[in-house]
Amino acid sequence: MYIYKTNKVNKIYNKIKELTQNDDIFKKETLIIVKNNLLKEEIKKNIAKLNEISYNLNIKKNAVKSIYEISLKNPNIKKYIEENTFSFYLETEKFILYNILKTEKLKYIKNFKSTKNRYFFASKIIDLFHHYYSKFSKLIETWEDNGSLFQEENLKPYENMQKELFKKLFEKQKNIFNLHKKIIQEKPTKNIEIEIKKIIFIGNNREIEKKILNSLEKIFDFEVYVLVFEDLLNYESTLVKELLLTKTKINPIQYQALEKVDIELFKGKNFLTSIKNNIVAKTPISKLDDSFKIIEAKNQKREVEILANQIVHSMQKNNLKLSDIAITCLQEKFNEYLPYIEECLNKYEIEYSVLCYNNLSRGESIIALKRLMDLFISKNGTISNFSRKEVFDLLSNNKVMKKFNISTSELNYLIEFSDAMNISFGANNTHKENLKYDQNFLNSWEDGFNRFLMSEIFDEKYEGEIQKESTKFQDQESIIKLITIVKSLYEDINYFKNKVYKVYEWAEIIEIFIQKYIDLEEFNTTDEYLQNKIKSFKNFPKDLNDNLYKNYLKEINEIKIEFYLFKIMFEESLEKEKYGVIYKKNGILIANYKEIEYIQKKEIHFLGFQKFNSNINYDNMNLLNEYYEHENTEKEAITALFNLIFAATEKFYLYYSFQDNLSPEINTSKTINKILDHIQKYEKNFQIEKHPNENYDLAYFKDAKENYLINYDLEAFNIAKILQNSKPIKFKQNKIKLESPIKLNLYELKNALSNPYKHFYEKTLNVKIQDIRLENEIKEKQEEQIFSVIETIYRLIKNSTLLHEYIMGKKDDVRKTIEIIKNHIKYEIQQGSIPFNIDQKTTVNEILKKINKLKYNATESLKKLSAITKSKIKFCQTIKLNFQKKNIEFELKKDIENVYKVENDYFYFNFVKKDYCSIPDKIKNEIDLYITGLLIKKEIQNFNSLTEVKIDLESLTAKTTICYHYKDIIIDDIENMLMQFAYISSYPTPIYQSLIIKILTKINQNNFSNCFKNFIKMQIKNPSKAYFTSKSHERFLKTSEITLCDYYNRFKDTHDLKLDENLLILIEKFYIKFVRTKN
Repeated sequence: MYIYKTNKVNKIYNKIKELTQNDDIFKKETLIIVKNNLLKEEIKKNIAKLNEISYNLNIKKNAVKSIYEISLKNPNIKKYIEENTFSFYLETEKFILYNILKTEKLKYIKNFKSTKNRYFFASKIIDLFHHYYSKFSKLIETWEDNGSLFQEENLKPYENMQKELFKKLFEKQKNIFNLHKKIIQEKPTKNIEIEIKKIIFIGNNREIEKKILNSLEKIFDFEVYVLVFEDLLNYESTLVKELLLTKTKINPIQYQALEKVDIELFKGKNFLTSIKNNIVAKTPISKLDDSFKIIEAKNQKREVEILANQIVHSMQKNNLKLSDIAITCLQEKFNEYLPYIEECLNKYEIEYSVLCYNNLSRGESIIALKRLMDLFISKNGTISNFSRKEVFDLLSNNKVMKKFNISTSELNYLIEFSDAMNISFGANNTHKENLKYDQNFLNSWEDGFNRFLMSEIFDEKYEGEIQKESTKFQDQESIIKLITIVKSLYEDINYFKNKVYKVYEWAEIIEIFIQKYIDLEEFNTTDEYLQNKIKSFKNFPKDLNDNLYKNYLKEINEIKIEFYLFKIMFEESLEKEKYGVIYKKNGILIANYKEIEYIQKKEIHFLGFQKFNSNINYDNMNLLNEYYEHENTEKEAITALFNLIFAATEKFYLYYSFQDNLSPEINTSKTINKILDHIQKYEKNFQIEKHPNENYDLAYFKDAKENYLINYDLEAFNIAKILQNSKPIKFKQNKIKLESPIKLNLYELKNALSNPYKHFYEKTLNVKIQDIRLENEIKEKQEEQIFSVIETIYRLIKNSTLLHEYIMGKKDDVRKTIEIIKNHIKYEIQQGSIPFNIDQKTTVNEILKKINKLKYNATESLKKLSAITKSKIKFCQTIKLNFQKKNIEFELKKDIENVYKVENDYFYFNFVKKDYCSIPDKIKNEIDLYITGLLIKKEIQNFNSLTEVKIDLESLTAKTTICYHYKDIIIDDIENMLMQFAYISSYPTPIYQSLIIKILTKINQNNFSNCFKNFIKMQIKNPSKAYFTSKSHERFLKTSEITLCDYYNRFKDTHDLKLDENLLILIEKFYIKFVRTKN
């Protein structure tokens, strides 16, 4: 074995050329092992350029197959392979270990109660074993010799547990280390001819592969070469030592190899070259230029906008080819940056290629399959309740809609229909276990459909307090079409309920479901990936030699499993497999930073560098971390970073932003600071380049600008011209003019205060924002129709004056109370809220029993309850305001419900299903009660106080909570609130009540006035921290509607929108009275 170490990428390519130049081009005499397909293509391209001729190089990502093929050339090793099982496939090994954990008693592991936990534990262990194969083969070799590596008391349990599992796993099969032992025992067979003459490893590949090939080359006539970057720790730079938090505890495995270290200083005179040489040999750093930069931006999008300008500049000024540029970032941030990169590069019509990993598991066909499998069985492992939400999640998937030609309007119509019929499609097991009657099709699609067909029941009216208009549906064909699909799904899935099959049989069943319910396309990468994965499971289990039939695999193959386990196995395989796809094949390369480590580019741009810290990712199960004192976890990342710096010949730029943090200074990247400090020791003028927050900032276009403020954005230039020539600045969101009158009832006023911006557009301007993914229509409470007495009581007594009086002890007419309960239950049965075949007598008695207990508890705790009388307050006011030199009117009309009185003291009955005692809930209740008090005081002359009576339907208790005396309530606050509503509705900056309540819980009462405004501004500047918005709203909005959208911040940043000082004064004036709840 020959190990060649260098600090230059081009030297590795030159070495490959040197080793392959005498090869027979018609034979595959040289095998090159690389980490990824990207490096494979780059090597082909560079070697063709160096040789001035293109030929087919034999390049692979994995050496195991080649090891196997070479080993078979030796008769003894071939016989060993044929006689033993080698299950090198992850799914097979995980399944075997799962069954060991299930069926055998183990000394160091307790029994698992959950199928899911057992399989995930088996998966974790198998992943660790393969990790050890790659980087810690010494541990496995020690176990193979019945030894232990760790002596520390805290580490022994982890090693003993893993060692026990390893031994159990390979009781009936062999592993790659057993194969290695067999190879070591063999004598040289020089007379046996093999096609491969040389094997070249690029980078630090799996340890065990190199060790086996090192042994095989002593048997056969071929040579192994390892071409790698020099180890960081051998460089003299103090920066390396500063970035690596720990040092190696013990040296890695040493091979019997000839080693050559070929380190040279980089040629060139730019700033970047001097930094590289400083790392290698501690040489001085030269004067500043634009070859190395650290750039700070406002957010991720700004990072990319600045990057795009830098690239256009390089193309125009330096005549740079697109193929000489790479854009990279951390793998976990890749999908966040990619949309911005594509948007900005498309804007300038710049070609690019993207290497995407792990994105296929989020493809539409795979999501559709996951939703389909959710209908088989619920996420907690019980039989699926075939819930309403799960069915709509599947039907709304584009792949399913396309399969059955379902339109969005039809799907919306089915939602409307199922709302009216209260179709839940089924009930869960917990629900069924508690019922004493027939549970088949409990509130299922069949019940709901029958209610639809017998729609005359909706024409019946009831005498009493609860009435409902008739429900009619015209488009029966669409309903029948979709219900037929649901029925088919239910029958197909129900057929397989509680059945067990072999793994490959489940794969065949799922394949049939895919063919029936999901539309797969040719030449679709995700669909092909899904089909290949199904094909792989149909061939389960697999051995290294597919041509040989092994008894042990036959034993594994005969194991039958429930669908839940198959679903876990299949979904985990879809998620974990690293499946890389290069989209497009030319232009700028976009990939995560570890994928481009051995690829040379003239410019490399690294985004999101604030997350690149020398942190230790601690995992106490990973014994490699313990043995090397965590060195491996951080050194790998730092090494890749330095290798990228060495691979960039002309420019290397680091970009970062702090948009995720309200206080950026808290999470400043340690890596950035260390690099900055190190460079400033040699060049004090080196600084972080801080860019303006917008591309149209005047700083980019003024005559005397900084030399780094580069901008090629024509649209931004035109905006900047407008900004420069306008006095005052005109580039801002147009205000919306309020028209009078604006009508609000009491509850609309509360909602308007909670979210005035949204309320104004939806209620006043009638702007409807649809959500194509149907989250708003599919209510969480209807995911499972679990019959709840508390829910029924809540709907029953919330606005029932007769029951209120019964609870207060004013009326003791039990017969009338029972009649009210009976009528309500009958009504809810017709609505589908309660099953048809419920035992009505038992249910009525249970509800009456709870109401009587509530009555007893309430009268015991509130002695004055019997003296309270119903107060009929019909609020009707027209309030005129002068807003921005214009008179606008608010019409407030509504009966104020659930208000009772004793003389001039008023009580508001607040029925709650459960008493939540959090500070935000308490503040909200205070605000809601205060608004009710305002309206009462505005309408009633003799008003003394308003007290909330909270009636908790879970504990069946009543108590007084919040109380306002007439002096506490300032009547001018009505105008104050309406003025807030006018301000927020006419400005494009939403301010929600939930945001303000959040602030009230954080601000100290003593310092309230000083920091309230600043806190509001900070929350508006960081909308992601202030309130939730949904991307799904974008799909239905037209450009003309964007300014009328309550989710404005999805489309424009808010930094250019200034909060009106008058509005802030009004908000502070109103909300300061509620800050006392914090104490």
